Amino acid sequence: MQTAAIKNYFQVPTDCPECQATLERKGAYLICPAGDTCPAQISGSIKRWIDKVGIKHFGTSLIDMLCETGAVEDIAGLYKLDVKDVARMSFNGRLVGGSADRGFKNLHAKRVLPLHVFVGSLGIEMIGRSMAKTIVDAGFDSLNAMSKAKVADIAAIPGMGQTRAEKFCDGFWDLLDRGTIASLLAHITIAAQATGNFSGKSICMTGFRDPQMVTTIEAQGGTVKSGVSKSLTILVAKDANSTSGKAGKARKYGTEVIDIDEMWKRLGGKP
Repeated sequence: MQTAAIKNYFQVPTDCPECQATLERKGAYLICPAGDTCPAQISGSIKRWIDKVGIKHFGTSLIDMLCETGAVEDIAGLYKLDVKDVARMSFNGRLVGGSADRGFKNLHAKRVLPLHVFVGSLGIEMIGRSMAKTIVDAGFDSLNAMSKAKVADIAAIPGMGQTRAEKFCDGFWDLLDRGTIASLLAHITIAAQATGNFSGKSICMTGFRDPQMVTTIEAQGGTVKSGVSKSLTILVAKDANSTSGKAGKARKYGTEVIDIDEMWKRLGGKP
């Protein structure tokens, strides 16, 4: 294949395939600037929310259908839907029927969320649940406190840094300005700050991932981390004698390494 032909074959797109907005370059990426008016971005933000909040049986195909038909225009729109109306919608030539029942039941069962889960599920760049928990633990333990935080305040939190602080403040303020947070608060209640045996402690898992354990740790005031650092309290491994990289690093820092059964024992037993 000749060079000219190769260039034409791998032609860089100029428009968003979903909403036809002119794409903008951001570093190595092409970004659609349409934001919450682009169906694909609306769908992506909803899928992220469903995943991060931990809502089961709410399929991505159902989310795509709801966005493509205009049934929802933002995350809050999910909570306004009547599952009976959704059941009457057609999906790939078939009625949705009762297949959405479990998803909507789980959606409404999680209307009370810890602050860090709420903020960490909004899609703020570089700010997931763990980073949001770090911000909350540093004293920014309400939406009001977060709204008043300056970049320098967030950057001063250990583990945050200037870039992440800028992303958090810009993203949080943008969500406030667009009314995203206010619209969600019409359906979501922020839970009281969790306290318990693990308040002030940080835990990391290696070799496995247990969402139920994460929820239980957070309910008792603990923070779940994705990596090992000097400040980590406990590393949970399938085998307490593990020789993995994370386990070796934890022992080097003097961090306690325990197995899954011991962790559940300390949490008061598996629910």
